[in-house]
Amino acid sequence: MVVSRSFQEIFDSIDINSPLSLPKCKNNVLQIEFTETKTNETVYNNKPLLPFAASDIYYSSIINSRRLTALDSDCKAVYEISLNIEDSYFIFTPGDTIAIVPHNKKSEVDFTSKHLDIKEVLYNDYKLSLDSGQKGAKFPAHIPIKSNLYHVLTHCVDLRAIIKKLFLLALSTHTKDENERKIMEYLCSSEGSAAYNTHILNKGICILDIFNTFKSCKPPIELLLEYLPRLLPRPYSIVNSQGPVIKICFSVMEINNRKGLTTGWLEDLILKNDIESQMEKLSLGVTEHKIPIYMRKNMNEFRPPTSLDTPLILIGPGTGVSPYIGFLEEREKLLKNADSAGFVWLFFGCRDPKLDFIYEDELNKFVTSGVLSRLSTAFSRHGNPEIRYVQDLVKENGEEISKLLVEGARVYICGDVKIMANQVKEAFIECVSKYTNRSINVAELFISNMQKEKTFLIDIWN
Repeated sequence: MVVSRSFQEIFDSIDINSPLSLPKCKNNVLQIEFTETKTNETVYNNKPLLPFAASDIYYSSIINSRRLTALDSDCKAVYEISLNIEDSYFIFTPGDTIAIVPHNKKSEVDFTSKHLDIKEVLYNDYKLSLDSGQKGAKFPAHIPIKSNLYHVLTHCVDLRAIIKKLFLLALSTHTKDENERKIMEYLCSSEGSAAYNTHILNKGICILDIFNTFKSCKPPIELLLEYLPRLLPRPYSIVNSQGPVIKICFSVMEINNRKGLTTGWLEDLILKNDIESQMEKLSLGVTEHKIPIYMRKNMNEFRPPTSLDTPLILIGPGTGVSPYIGFLEEREKLLKNADSAGFVWLFFGCRDPKLDFIYEDELNKFVTSGVLSRLSTAFSRHGNPEIRYVQDLVKENGEEISKLLVEGARVYICGDVKIMANQVKEAFIECVSKYTNRSINVAELFISNMQKEKTFLIDIWN
């Protein structure tokens, strides 16, 4: 058995003869039958809908891109791309989002098919059926009942989803090496809950990691189709206010030495387009890459108010600042025909102003022109160590903020960390309590009512 050191340590620390409290393993309900044909036909029992779709899918292309952060190992790569929507029917306003429909990397699909020894039937048509002996059995909604495995492994299932305990337990029953199987069973058990959290959940371990670590784990493909969740579209805030293009901003994440599925793909396209642009100058031509996108419903009404007189407090650390560029662009146009406007205060946070202060020039221009009344910044790895995050800035300016809230200001919080949003909300509650003579409970109710009235809006993602 060759496993990673951390899993080997688990094996060394457990009594392999000690009984474990394991959940009940579900019986497999899917049965697959391959044919000799390769028609590429895909049929669903009930085709799943696109989540929060406000349009059909449109195949766009990147017409422009730029890197917003420095080329430095101390900060993540953040890009802005412009997507062509000239021939689409998309209508959007500041605060709206699009979704990009992703696909799994070919190298990861190939790795999976090779490990499971299904390469010979990867492109063959298949038909799915249910085990007649399993009462109440259902087809997973996102799995076609007729298709081919290459299509399903590429477009339908999330190969990078964190392995859940029941899936891991089912995988253990198809693991030949006894020591590997014991580790997997322990991680599924009540006794191994802490180990599961530490080694699986917190590390984002997926089926690719399991196959790479537990070499003798070779389940039938039906098991993956039954347990792997749907590969979901990824939402992105729209940066610009209008036009024949949609601009989005994204950071390239990395987990377990893998770049983000969609952000890594987009970065590859950007870098490839740069090379192809150079080739075009040599008259070698350019290949256009199509990206499937669609408009999403603005479910929580995360958009600026119709009245320019309403004061705004905008909280956006990192890429969370991106939708506010559209807010301010739209405001700049409306101010040309306005007699007055409310106070607009933007709080931005990043690590280092020299590395990842994205949209710095744009924000400073909005301040200079009066579109943005005030810009407050927090740098977690630079400058004053007492002011590190946007929530610290909120507390420091609590008296002024509380006054704006009482005057009817709207609050917008946008970012990619749930903890940040909760801490910012707590900072607002603390300020309202301290500077408006309210108890903490009453201040909580004040902010809660703002949320109900859609005047305290939060847009976060993981």
